[in-house]
Amino acid sequence: MTKVDLITGFLGAGKTTFIHRYLYHISDQKVLIIENEFGSIGVDARLLRNEGCPIEDLSGVCMCCRGRDQFIHMLIDAAAHGFDRVLVEPSGIYDVDEFFSVMNEAAVRNCCEIGSILAIVDAHLPQSISDDSAYLMVTQLLASGAVILSRTQDVSSEEIKQTIDWLNDLIRLNGGTRVLSEEVCVKPWTELTDEDFIFFMQSGYHHDAHKRRAFNHEGSYGSFMTAGYCVDEADLKVRLSSLFENKEYGDVIRTKGFIRDLEKNFYEVNCTARDVDIKAVTDIRRGILVIIGQNLNEAALNDLFLPAVSLKR
Repeated sequence: MTKVDLITGFLGAGKTTFIHRYLYHISDQKVLIIENEFGSIGVDARLLRNEGCPIEDLSGVCMCCRGRDQFIHMLIDAAAHGFDRVLVEPSGIYDVDEFFSVMNEAAVRNCCEIGSILAIVDAHLPQSISDDSAYLMVTQLLASGAVILSRTQDVSSEEIKQTIDWLNDLIRLNGGTRVLSEEVCVKPWTELTDEDFIFFMQSGYHHDAHKRRAFNHEGSYGSFMTAGYCVDEADLKVRLSSLFENKEYGDVIRTKGFIRDLEKNFYEVNCTARDVDIKAVTDIRRGILVIIGQNLNEAALNDLFLPAVSLKR
């Protein structure tokens, strides 16, 4: 049976970074990665492309909605090709209850089984979160065999405790009875050992009851794609910061992708309201940024970056 690990977590939690590390510790297995992104461009798949294992990219649809059938076929095909393990990185707005529904399909159940469900959570206590986002986080937390906090090196032990208490409050308010404690990993990721990753691989999953509700991902969240430009790195940082600070653009949750400046330098972008992460890259030929959030103002977003006419000839 092919084992299927779900690496879940809300937008910007650090799922792709974790998978980079996780893959190193399962290098003795034949692994397939399935990437599902809410935006129409597979940015995370491009970030994982040098890991030496095949990647199936399911972009532009949510795999618990319009992409569900395609996701099922990917799992069946992975088993038919003899993969030992499939790592699934869903969109950050994935309803994990739908994962159990997919894995219970007869055609999937005959060749695949759940390995572990891991929930990646930013250790920073969020400033605010919508009801929709809170609900999705609860489905991820209740299903997880292990909860792994990211960026713990940047926060105090007291803030880590407050974050775990906040997660337990979210669960309680959504009708769950689970209380997170020992299954929460608070180690900085640079200190994770082989034993930690073996624990993650063997941590399994839960299927706890909670208040269910109908959820329309594509009605609640939106994505905007731009091929605009920036002047230079400093200018890019200002423009990205304004995305999260200026509500004219909507409630922006995550921005990721690649962008070019006027001197033909490319930058990789991976941003949330708390972290604006930019680094220069050399192996990109075309810049595309994906902006994900709620109540997005596409007209304002379209004007945020420089148009192609600004390029030097």
